[in-house]
Amino acid sequence: MLGPPLSHARPILDGEAMLTRSSPTIDQQDRFAFAQQAEAAIRQAQRRYEELVDSLEAIVWRADAGSFRTSYVSKRAESILGYPITQWLCEPAFWEAHLHPEDRLKAVASYRRATQDKRHHALEYRMVASDGRNVWFHDSVHAVVEDGRLKEMIGVMVDITDRKRVEGSVIEMTGRLINAQEEERRRIARELHDDFNQRLALLSIGLERLELSAETDAAHSSHIGDLRRLTQDIASDVHRLSHQLHPAKLEHLGLVAAVKGLCRELSEQYGADIDFLYRDVPTSITKESALCLFRVAQEALRNTIKHSGVRKGRLELIGDRGILHLCISDSGAGFDSETVSAKGRLGLISMQERVRAAGGTIAIESRPLRGTRISVHLAA
Repeated sequence: MLGPPLSHARPILDGEAMLTRSSPTIDQQDRFAFAQQAEAAIRQAQRRYEELVDSLEAIVWRADAGSFRTSYVSKRAESILGYPITQWLCEPAFWEAHLHPEDRLKAVASYRRATQDKRHHALEYRMVASDGRNVWFHDSVHAVVEDGRLKEMIGVMVDITDRKRVEGSVIEMTGRLINAQEEERRRIARELHDDFNQRLALLSIGLERLELSAETDAAHSSHIGDLRRLTQDIASDVHRLSHQLHPAKLEHLGLVAAVKGLCRELSEQYGADIDFLYRDVPTSITKESALCLFRVAQEALRNTIKHSGVRKGRLELIGDRGILHLCISDSGAGFDSETVSAKGRLGLISMQERVRAAGGTIAIESRPLRGTRISVHLAA
């Protein structure tokens, strides 16, 4: 027999057929399990990432590249500035609105440059906390670019308020030391001019009379004449030293006249050729700013004469909307900025500290055999 008759075979129920068609295969079950595991792993990684970000002593943020509207901010923002996270996310211009008024234009312009350049950018600015405190931040901003298009901005804001407070104390102390130094210079200059220079002048007059009375003895008269000329040279040097210690011309005639006199004196003393150009310099300049710029010009021109290997320099003093721009340049030997910074050349350091204490900025650019350029920007 070939087998049991068809009538005796067990019929296949409709439910079994449906179960056979709808039940997942082993491969489908594995894929489903893998997908669940992957999703769980992603959620766990996201939680770890959020925990890591929230543990940082900084504010991590993300914003739309076009509108600068905040799309994410870490929880640390609440403890540092006091505003709820919802306020960051719901107010379209929250960040800009809470910038310190004095830093707003600079900070917004810096962010716009970052979006235009599509690259990392860093800046420092203040924000006003919910309790009115001013909080300083160092903000590192990164542009997220996909397919050549700027998608969003990501940043890390580090609270540097304590560092700024220390820097402010250092600048204040530096200012006090500079003021004390200037007072001591003024005292010494006054003594040199009013005491030593007067006594040398009297000595020169006495030697001149003695020279006249000793005309009968040629050798004796010649010797007295040499002593008189030496005394006059010493008196001239003392007068020059007195002027260098405290430029009285700066107080009585102003910055332009004082700098012009400085250039003339150095030209006569060292045979240098210094071009002095000035334009739109205001007649009203604070004593602190005028003295700062004069001292920088004095130190920079001396460095030009001593170290550049050339006797030609250029000094420019320009006023522009309440800001004074001073530039001293030469085409001499130049130097390696990093090497000089490592050695800590005192003249350059004193210029930098003096400008910082006066609230200005200074840039020193130099390369070996390419000359040196020192630029100072200071409020008048």
